[in-house]
Amino acid sequence: MNQETVLRKIRIKSGETISSMAKFLDMRPSRYYMIEVGERPATPQIAEKIASLLKVKVDNIFLPQSFTVRKTTGYISKPSESQAG
Repeated sequence: MNQETVLRKIRIKSGETISSMAKFLDMRPSRYYMIEVGERPATPQIAEKIASLLKVKVDNIFLPQSFTVRKTTGYISKPSESQAG
């Protein structure tokens, strides 16, 4: 199943493949795919390389780091008062 992301749309429009992106970034295609669909975060360096290759600004593809959150499973309880500082 293909997951549509801004990065995916720009990559396809640019004529790049998952394999070509991975080769440019010196990583396995599976790792690049996880970045592309949002399953793994990109480091600032990787984000810059991707934006450079696709000739776009980093902000056009990625959310600012401070706004990026990881997905979780299950219930996460609130910190107790003794943990909240």
